[in-house]
Amino acid sequence: MRSTPHPVKCGGPAAAVLTPAQTLPLSRTSRSAWRRVWCIRFKCIIIFTMPLPRSPSGIPVARLRALARALAWAAVLLLAPAVPPLASVPSLSLPPAARAAAPPRVAIVFEHAGASLADLAPIYRMHEPFGLGIFPHKRYSAQIVRDALAHGLVPILHLPMEARNPADTAPVAGAVWVRMTDGQITRIVEDDLASAPGVVGVSNHAGSRATADPRVMAAVLRTVKARGLWFEENRTTPSSVASDVAARLGVRRVLITTYLDDPPVDIERKVRALIPIAQRQGAVLAAAHITTGTPQVVLRLLPEFRRAGIVFVPITEFLPR
Repeated sequence: MRSTPHPVKCGGPAAAVLTPAQTLPLSRTSRSAWRRVWCIRFKCIIIFTMPLPRSPSGIPVARLRALARALAWAAVLLLAPAVPPLASVPSLSLPPAARAAAPPRVAIVFEHAGASLADLAPIYRMHEPFGLGIFPHKRYSAQIVRDALAHGLVPILHLPMEARNPADTAPVAGAVWVRMTDGQITRIVEDDLASAPGVVGVSNHAGSRATADPRVMAAVLRTVKARGLWFEENRTTPSSVASDVAARLGVRRVLITTYLDDPPVDIERKVRALIPIAQRQGAVLAAAHITTGTPQVVLRLLPEFRRAGIVFVPITEFLPR
C-alpha cells in the first residue's frame, strides 16, 4: 500500500540560542586603530600650519589633498558617536552547550490504535514521546487519546481515506471517499474528530486514491486547519498532492516515507537501522503499527538506542515552525 521505504532527510542539530551580551574590554586592535586616527589628525594640523608651495589657483596643493583627507576623517568622527562603544557590543559566541552537536533524534508514530488497550502496554512502558495514530469510532478511541496525553504521547486522528484497492479502506468506519461532496467530507472529518476528542493532529490511513485528488484533500485540510490541527502525510502513492495542497492552504504538515513493518518482515533489522540513519542524518521520522509486534521490538532494543546516544522526540519537532 505504501511506497518503497526510504529515510526522510530532515531535521538536524537543534537551533542554537544566543546568550545575553557580555561586556568586552577594548581590544589591542581597537586601541591601535584609535592611535592611527589621532596620528592622522595631528599630521593634518601640521600640514595646515606649515608654509607650502602654492598651486596656480593660489591654494597649496598639499593642503588640497590634506583637506580631502580631513573631510573624510571628519565624517568618520562625526558618525562615531552613533556606533556603540566596543565594550558594549554583544558577544555572538555560543555557550558551550549550544556549540556541542545536537544528539541524533528519532521520532516514531505507532498507528492503528483504538480497538484494544492491551496493544499499547509496551508503548507506555518506554516512557518516550511517541506519536499514536488512533482510528475514529473505535471502542477505545476517546480513552486512548486521554491515556496518550497522560503518558506524554502525541495523539493523532488516523483518518481512513479511500485507497485504490477499496478493500484496504472498507474495514474502517468514518472513511473519506472521493465520490463524496465537499460538504460530506467536512461532516465526516468533523464526526471522526468528535469520536477522538483531544487529538492534536490528523494523519491519513491508506488513501492512495483520496490523497491524489486535489479537491478531496482541500476539503479535508480545510477542516483540519479550522480546528487548528496539523497533518501527517503517510505517502502511499507517488501521485499524492496532500503536501502541495497543505502548503497552498497554510496547513502545517509532516511527511512520512519510512515504515518499519510495511511489509511486516525483518522488523528488528529495520528498527535497529534507525540508529545509523539518525547518526548520519541527524534525525529520522518513521511509522509503525501497534499490532505487528513492532512496539515490543522497539522496547527490547531501547538500551541499544540509549547507548548510541539516540534521543526519541515527538513528531511535532518535525513540523515547520
